[in-house]
Amino acid sequence: MARIFITGATGFLGSHLAAGLTAAGHAVLASVRRRSDTRWIDPLPLETVELDLAGSPHAGGSGPEVAALQGVDAVVHCAGLTRARDEAEFQRVNADGTERLVRAAVEAGVRRFVLISSLAARGPDGAGGPVSPYGRSKREGERRLEAQAGRIDAAILRPGGIYGPRDADLLPLFRLARRGWVPIPASAAPLQPVYVSDVVSATLAALETPDLATPLPVAGAERRTWPALAGSLSRAVERAGRVVRVPPAAFWAVGLVSEVASRITGDAPAMDRRRARDLAHYSWTCEIGGTREALGWNPEVGIDEGLALTASWYRELGWLRAG
Repeated sequence: MARIFITGATGFLGSHLAAGLTAAGHAVLASVRRRSDTRWIDPLPLETVELDLAGSPHAGGSGPEVAALQGVDAVVHCAGLTRARDEAEFQRVNADGTERLVRAAVEAGVRRFVLISSLAARGPDGAGGPVSPYGRSKREGERRLEAQAGRIDAAILRPGGIYGPRDADLLPLFRLARRGWVPIPASAAPLQPVYVSDVVSATLAALETPDLATPLPVAGAERRTWPALAGSLSRAVERAGRVVRVPPAAFWAVGLVSEVASRITGDAPAMDRRRARDLAHYSWTCEIGGTREALGWNPEVGIDEGLALTASWYRELGWLRAG
């Protein structure tokens, strides 16, 4: 099997990708940062290398990432920022960091590069492009990879909203639902979330499929409104919950307060105005027929099953109260 270099392996999606790659028999080399929490990948049969890709691409010469990529057949670039203090930080990591890794891969003779981007790079339904600093940085990262066309065989995947075990972002919503409250945006916009194992299977297929016309959207087969998702969440936590419809302005205000607090603490905000708009205003759906055909792939986990599996995992880890 192939030798695969993966970034972001200590995160939510990346740790699932690392597990999927090792289970498929690949030899995996995962980049980690000095302060990375490696608990999800420590049990896996893989190697690690300390590497931080944040910062500008090298103007010339071989950086440490080129040495790390020697003998590697393919790269899965999953690392990136989903929250940041400002747009410059998004660009530095999601665009400049991608270019730095792509250039290193070309120099090291890597044959295949799979970029895990985001549906935010396309933008919400009908927008015609990204509408947030995060989305713009992901689209720019795609462009940096596309600029190397002819020098490396590349694929770009754009997952929608990913959920599943190890996802800490949705945990507060599960906890509220377990207490009997399900706050949702007062919006009729549909969503098309994707369970984490379906993103893993799409990535494994992309590694094995040459000459892909990309970017390819990756999402679940089902579309749901927020009220329908609230019902599914209540069933997943085994508690009849009261649905509370929150006005979009309230979401926006929470995002603004979080941003102001982040300037004081120096940390990236847990919720910002971008996330608030994404949740409360926009519709995020996509057609996945082209992805099915190109990859020979199908999403297998429906929303009800996926939420139930996630809640069960939270309970097993003690993250969610049982009983």
